[in-house]
Amino acid sequence: MANQIPIPKKRLSELDEFRRDRFSVFEFKRFLCLWLRAKNGMSAIEIAPIVGCHEVTVRAIQRAFIARGKDAIEGDKRGGRNRQLMTFEEEKDLLEGFINAASDASMLVVNEVKAALEKKLGRTVHKTTMYRILKRHKWRKIAPRPSHPKQNKEAVEAFKKGAAQKG
Repeated sequence: MANQIPIPKKRLSELDEFRRDRFSVFEFKRFLCLWLRAKNGMSAIEIAPIVGCHEVTVRAIQRAFIARGKDAIEGDKRGGRNRQLMTFEEEKDLLEGFINAASDASMLVVNEVKAALEKKLGRTVHKTTMYRILKRHKWRKIAPRPSHPKQNKEAVEAFKKGAAQKG
């Protein structure tokens, strides 16, 4: 087994302070990963089944605590747009320029918006990325109807029959 990095005394005092606070279940698991090692000298392999995490996760929590201190255990740091190309506000600013084209009944061509996005990012992006951005900002595809809802179907059929006879 590899030697464990010792936890500095400063970090141990932070751990004691954190123990007195109220924390969520997520924070408690992270705290236990540290407490069992600091007070009982347990290894990550022994701690993992107790906490319900993988031993690699236990080691990652311990390394993060040694590097960052109390911030490594506080808060629920899961989820989010970790691979976002731009923030929500930046996307909104990009789409602002296309609002006029979309609102004056002319067609908004997604390829034009995609080209503007690629120019801003300086790299190519897939077409579905653009559609996800439009969906995130509540833009929707509006296509013309194939026929008017109040259309007289008999008149249309009569017209088709007359046109077929002439042609």
